[in-house]
Amino acid sequence: MSGKKTVSGIKRPAIYRLIGVQLGATLIISVGFLLKDQVAAYSALLGGLVFILPNIYFAYKAFAHTGARAARQIVNSFYKGEAVKLALTAVLFTVVFVSVKPLNVLALFATFIIVLTTNWLTPLLLSHQPQRK
Repeated sequence: MSGKKTVSGIKRPAIYRLIGVQLGATLIISVGFLLKDQVAAYSALLGGLVFILPNIYFAYKAFAHTGARAARQIVNSFYKGEAVKLALTAVLFTVVFVSVKPLNVLALFATFIIVLTTNWLTPLLLSHQPQRK
């Protein structure tokens, strides 16, 4: 079996690669904003993390069960994971707006939106890559 494996020997879901792409995009954008100023840079980093951290929770929750016999658990995990992900995103935005001063709101939301678009674009790009054996 090729590819990255978990401790149990099962291949990791593609969502972990997606999260890696999102983290990389966040870091690149933050460094780009660092050329402007530090406030924009850490605001961009926070914008990416506000998206990524709930996504990590969703990935953990959604892929906790495998197999045909666990179909109902898988569906329930997806719904619960998505609901908590949305709530966690709202909480993280609230925490950032309340506790981080000064804050560059444009950098925060720009990075959040760019990283959000990786959810749509990365799977398309990865599906066109040749399979490794």
